[in-house]
Amino acid sequence: MLNTDNNRHLINILQLDLLNWFKTAKRNLPFRQTKDPYSIWISEIMAQQTQIDTLIPYYNRFIDRFPDVISLAAASEDDVIKAWEGLGYYSRARNLHQAAKMIVADSNGIFPNRFDQLIKLPGIGPYTGGAIASIAFNEKVSAVDGNVLRVISRYCNSFDDIGAAKTKKSMTQWIESILPAAAGDFNEALMELGALVCTPQSPKCLLCPIRCGCQSFSSGTTDQIPVKKKKQKQITKKMEVGIVKQNGGLFFIRRPESGLLSGMWSFPIAETAAGNGNDIKKKLGDYFPALSDPVFIGESRHVFSHIIWEMTVYGFNLAGMVGETADIPYAQTAADVSEDQTGRTQFKPLSAVDDLALPIAFSKLLTLIKDF
Repeated sequence: MLNTDNNRHLINILQLDLLNWFKTAKRNLPFRQTKDPYSIWISEIMAQQTQIDTLIPYYNRFIDRFPDVISLAAASEDDVIKAWEGLGYYSRARNLHQAAKMIVADSNGIFPNRFDQLIKLPGIGPYTGGAIASIAFNEKVSAVDGNVLRVISRYCNSFDDIGAAKTKKSMTQWIESILPAAAGDFNEALMELGALVCTPQSPKCLLCPIRCGCQSFSSGTTDQIPVKKKKQKQITKKMEVGIVKQNGGLFFIRRPESGLLSGMWSFPIAETAAGNGNDIKKKLGDYFPALSDPVFIGESRHVFSHIIWEMTVYGFNLAGMVGETADIPYAQTAADVSEDQTGRTQFKPLSAVDDLALPIAFSKLLTLIKDF
């Protein structure tokens, strides 16, 4: 990082010229029309894994559905997940819900107004806590995300690996040492510059308001910075999905409370090596003692951040009667259902599947089963 004593003029450029640019160049985003910490919180959590232009309609719908922390806390988890549907990384929605309930229980719905309080809430780390505290309350704390790491690395011509924890820590400390009085605007300006001008590829250096102080630009190293070690390659897994149908109802299970797509409804799914439908049939045997041979329906592929599912979909058509919305695993009474399964399985008619918080990995399979 730049020495703040010997490079005071470069610090002034970063502070003053960047803030002046931000006043006129910042995007007109709905969450920038307010200093309400709740709205800023929702937008920051959504932005963690989603592009700003993509999240805006989701943000507007979510705020319409849950306009404040009290309404969010009072909602059911399924309602919150449903409102989040399409954004992915559903642990973010669960953390929002849990944090809202904590705020209502601990402070009667009054949103925490300090960084050290905010980071105690589920899903709020140093970046999100810093963003909320500085933007909503102008607390002098930094908010260092990928955009900020890139901007500062280039401005200081730093070849430190931005994926390393020690780099982020030192950069955070340096930014906090130069924060101006308008801390929230400065943090947003750094993020905005990274999003619009100082982009990962082909940065628009000639349009940059802090170009005259940028050490990477003057050194001709902008195409080499930031330095970041490559992520581990995604793992591909072959999966079998079981579609169990009875009297127009489709069988769903609730996934475990931890792990991928935790707590969400899904079709039964099993990892496989053979790929002949027997692995998913074996798993379904926990719910249905007698099943016909699997019928091949189709194939699908879903890409997560670290795993790729290559899914083969098999159908099983049951005989007998079952209520369309019965919360039981098969056509018997609730007394016949083992206790650990009660409430974690259900049949749902195809017309009512939209009521479920069904991840995209599974909802996109619905087009395969219309004729099944």
